[in-house]
Amino acid sequence: MSKLITPLGVFRIFDNAVELEYKAVKLDVDPVRFPDINGRFKIMVEYENDKFPHLIYCTLQGIDYRKVEYRNESGERLECRSIYQDNIKLSIGIECDTYYLDGKRISSYDYDSVYLNNGIGYSIFPVTKSKILIFGVAWIKEYNEINEIQTWFQADPTLM
Repeated sequence: MSKLITPLGVFRIFDNAVELEYKAVKLDVDPVRFPDINGRFKIMVEYENDKFPHLIYCTLQGIDYRKVEYRNESGERLECRSIYQDNIKLSIGIECDTYYLDGKRISSYDYDSVYLNNGIGYSIFPVTKSKILIFGVAWIKEYNEINEIQTWFQADPTLM
């Protein structure tokens, strides 16, 4: 199976430290609302719970870490990790919304999100019943202060 090649590197997915095969589905972009998006993909990972904790995460292979800036850009039901390099902005989104109040986990999801130095992932619990995990990926090759929000919307799995 082929891998998604982005302007910042090759998209890779792991379950703990084991690399997974995946299929990247190219999605249409609304040219009126999101005219600057150069790439938009949906990646679905099928998961069967074995009652052990897992970290299912993505990274970009080939990034020059000396030239990259990372930002967490979360929203309602969205955890998003954006990566900036030169004039490129790439966002990776997952559907999740978890808060902790007085040490108690508050979430309608049966998994959590994890921000990594070079990506984002799903923290799977022994009781997780979800079977499909989605990564949304979108990028702009010439971003600016006005158009950079477009990747945030286009990487949101709830809008795919």
